[in-house]
Amino acid sequence: MDQATVDPVDPLHRPDQRDQPAATVVVGAGLGGLIAAVTAAGRSPGRRVVLVDPHPPGGRARTDQRGGFTFNRGPRALYRTGPADRVLRSIGVDTGRGGPPSLRNAIAVHDGGVHRFPGEPLDALRTSLLTARQKAELLRTLAALWRASPATTDGRSLGQWLDARGVGGVVRQSTEALVRVASYANAPETFAAGPALANARAGISPGVRYLDGGWQSLVDQLLVIASSRGVEVVQAAVRAVAPGPASVTVTTDGPCWEAASVVLALGGPDAAAAVLPARPASWGDLAPPVTAACLELGIRGLPTHRFALGIDEPLYGSTHCPPADLAPEGHAVVHLMRYQPVGDHVPATEQRARLEQLARQMGIAPDAVVEQRFLAKMVVAGTLPHPATGGLAGRPPVDVAEHPGVFLAGDWVGPTGLLLDAVASSAVEAGRRAASRSATMARA
Repeated sequence: MDQATVDPVDPLHRPDQRDQPAATVVVGAGLGGLIAAVTAAGRSPGRRVVLVDPHPPGGRARTDQRGGFTFNRGPRALYRTGPADRVLRSIGVDTGRGGPPSLRNAIAVHDGGVHRFPGEPLDALRTSLLTARQKAELLRTLAALWRASPATTDGRSLGQWLDARGVGGVVRQSTEALVRVASYANAPETFAAGPALANARAGISPGVRYLDGGWQSLVDQLLVIASSRGVEVVQAAVRAVAPGPASVTVTTDGPCWEAASVVLALGGPDAAAAVLPARPASWGDLAPPVTAACLELGIRGLPTHRFALGIDEPLYGSTHCPPADLAPEGHAVVHLMRYQPVGDHVPATEQRARLEQLARQMGIAPDAVVEQRFLAKMVVAGTLPHPATGGLAGRPPVDVAEHPGVFLAGDWVGPTGLLLDAVASSAVEAGRRAASRSATMARA
């Protein structure tokens, strides 16, 4: 491989040497890998930190340009003041550019009909979605959601929590819809109630922000910080990670490293297990990945209804631009999504047709669409916390006990949060522990 010039956006090192020493090697250059590498380098200045991925940095956080429109790879929202927001800000990433979704004139779709979305107090009073009795029941359910504690959620799925409260019908569907939009997950019977309800609360207040430039803005800023801390970014496919008594060998289709520590920041447990000598036994009960079908639209003008949520169908539509800067002046970017259940068998053509119908229900005429892209099965998360395995506390820890010197980062790792909140929290901890081990091994 030829040596490449380092720049802030694509700082790819392609060294020729093999069997190179390194303090820490991070496998996977998504947001988790970038955060772990930046953290490790910041805590061990002068020691070599290498970030390896066969693809350009960013992973699922990369954006794509289509005719002047910026498309995230599916709808992306950052929870304001959440764990990821705090981690990114502490590193030096600006997360404040953009804005929250607009619920003005938002709609709820139920039984094929369109109703006023009860997202604001006045809308809740006026909506035709619920009867007066159902509105009172929904308020009681939301109050219970807000004060939910481990005593009422531990060992229970979201479905079991609703069962215990006797919640059914459209009130139950509305509550499940709020959890779906906050967690991207359509699995009420297997999703641990504690984290499900916590994310729903965070989605209501303080809410989320759509970012100017999409999540690529986070990737680009982290790459600049990584470069300033001396992180080397290598484009290569990792074939094996082999822990030994004194070091961890990382074999790729290019360079090979003998590292004091390795962070695996890959897409999920299967991807991490594929490079290890053996799959840790503790990963055996993890739920399958969470997926969704996504339709991304670049349109002229604005939709009549800038936000839509399916109540009896797992559907979502939201105008990400504005508020975020993702489109040419006078245009908008709208993300539509169908949350797929585990074992979903609905053909991709049917899913796309339903999302196109939702776009029309939002007031988007077909001739207003300038650019579009359909993602039939986008991975949202590596797994969901299951009540039978302890919820968040039952997820794999950052340390891999069976493989000393190997640490994990991802949305399926550690006891904190979901989605990017879990990624950032586990990545920071993995970076810290990797740097600590590297320092200890260096002294030895």
